[in-house]
Amino acid sequence: MQTYSDFVKEAIEQYDKLPQETSELYKRHYINIPFDIKNFQNNVDLQVDGKPEAWIDTLGVKFDAVLRSSDFVIVKPNEFLKIEKAENLNGSANGLYANNEDKYVSYINAYSDKRVIIDVPDGKSASMNLLLLNSNKPLNTKIVLKLGKGSKLNLFEYYGSSADKQTALGTIHEINLGDDSYLELDALHNENSNTLCLGFCKNRIGNNSHLAYNSVYIGAAHSRVRNVIEAGNKGSRVEVNELIFGSSTQKFDINTYIVNAAPNTNASLESKAALMDSSFCILKGFAKIMRGSTKARSYVHERGILLDAGAKVYGLPDMSVDENDVKATHSSATSPVDPESVFYLMSKGIDEIGVRKLLVTGFFAQSLSKMHNSVMKGLSMSLINTKLENKSFGGIPKLDARNMWVGASDSGETDMFKGHYKYRGAE
Repeated sequence: MQTYSDFVKEAIEQYDKLPQETSELYKRHYINIPFDIKNFQNNVDLQVDGKPEAWIDTLGVKFDAVLRSSDFVIVKPNEFLKIEKAENLNGSANGLYANNEDKYVSYINAYSDKRVIIDVPDGKSASMNLLLLNSNKPLNTKIVLKLGKGSKLNLFEYYGSSADKQTALGTIHEINLGDDSYLELDALHNENSNTLCLGFCKNRIGNNSHLAYNSVYIGAAHSRVRNVIEAGNKGSRVEVNELIFGSSTQKFDINTYIVNAAPNTNASLESKAALMDSSFCILKGFAKIMRGSTKARSYVHERGILLDAGAKVYGLPDMSVDENDVKATHSSATSPVDPESVFYLMSKGIDEIGVRKLLVTGFFAQSLSKMHNSVMKGLSMSLINTKLENKSFGGIPKLDARNMWVGASDSGETDMFKGHYKYRGAE
């Protein structure tokens, strides 16, 4: 059996060995990371990293755990939540990702010393919030989610940064869903301009289970995401919903692979990017329907709008279908903002920023409506509006009640989650 020290040694070797892009399909379509992030491990931690209170108080969210470069803290004890040292998991038990799959998977495996484990037993329900903060010292972690038969979990994750030099925030999600279970995972990324964001997600899913994975990327100088989301058992359903809002010289390289691997499964991917200034985004949505997946449904939808002439979105949807009795579609479209529409709205007394707010919020509205977590929606809208006003990102947002979609009729909030999310000043 491989020991943990051998696993880490192998991970470091693979990081040094592997190219930045291993996919034959996309080896010409990726955004280069021009530095060796292993050197970030020598950064000296910032004192401010030891003070998450400003983030918690301003965000106003009741976090169950705070994950920081310096330490991991369970704020609110929970029978389903625990944090373990990575060394307690031997090498053969390190999950769905092997070190040789991706250069930056091996980096996270080598330099994450703790694991967050959320284990919801059969028939139980839970809602949790995690705060992830990095400073000059990179934060790398693995989040393992386990749901038993008939269990439900709504997990909200907020990613922030206080770094004043180049650093990284890397996360691997490993998801295991039992039969008839439901998971909504909502991840909001607002790292600052000194941070490289690395994200990976893989899952196993039971019969008739449902995984909804919603990600909003607003921060970080460079975001590199590689997800493999599979509807792998009869009647299972996976939905991936990605929103990207860029400004300045931000770069986003988002590659999500959805798979139908069993009969009567549903897999969908919707990606939307709105870009300002000279920001750049590559959307690489790939759908695979495997042989034997009869009556499967698969859907890849990529859309982009360009708010400035220097912004660029490349949509590269693709699909492979090995079964006949299926329904499958993929599409991609990107366009600049219509100047005549802008002129018309401004002629009605709306200033340019107001026009952009109307266009961007309208563009994202349908995707946001799929998220049942009102805090996710409220913070996302707050960050989007702030970015439209001053093009900044990475700061601590204020949760504006005008952005909170709290009514059950508005948010689609189920009884299980109703009233769980509160914020100070609104009660």
